[in-house]
Amino acid sequence: MKILAFGAHPDDLEIGMGGTIARHISRGHEVLMVVATVPNRKEIRIPEAEQAAAILGADLIVMDVPPDELVFSREMVRQFDQIFKDFRPNVVYTHSNNDSHQDHNAVTNAVIATTRKNDCSLYMYEQTIPGGIAPLPFRGQYFIDISETIDQKLESIMAHKSQLDTYGPWWLEGIKGRASYHGFQVNTKYAEVFEVVKHLADW
Repeated sequence: MKILAFGAHPDDLEIGMGGTIARHISRGHEVLMVVATVPNRKEIRIPEAEQAAAILGADLIVMDVPPDELVFSREMVRQFDQIFKDFRPNVVYTHSNNDSHQDHNAVTNAVIATTRKNDCSLYMYEQTIPGGIAPLPFRGQYFIDISETIDQKLESIMAHKSQLDTYGPWWLEGIKGRASYHGFQVNTKYAEVFEVVKHLADW
């Protein structure tokens, strides 16, 4: 199975679904992580993203769209169309479309536009921690047990040392705590949860 995961910035995917990425890899799936933009300190953050992807076992594309050009547009959809055409995914993940960050929304709107003509499942992960308060709730419907891959998730996040220095150790505790909470909801130790846009049975 081929898995395509979109994040607006370095670290978004690791925070939102790093455990799920590692779980896909452990089951022999091919995973491509796509980072749309690097808003600052490229010389630091791109190597961090490469290290994090290696920890999870995924391939990585950094599109490096200039931040001021990261808007939902025909050009953005064309760029995503090419990635889809080249990779031909079975499953696609992206940000929640109720995320309060404008970059996250731009990416997700382009992904949704692109997947309208693809026969792949589409899921959205929760807003990145830290994040602003959104007016609409995240409707978690699809839970994935990441108890076996929580350590890889946390290690991949710690690869983003620049962000850990910025937000402090409570940032990591918040991410781990959310995975623990979702695990409790479905009677396992750790879980990540997704909102379903389109689900195609794989049997």
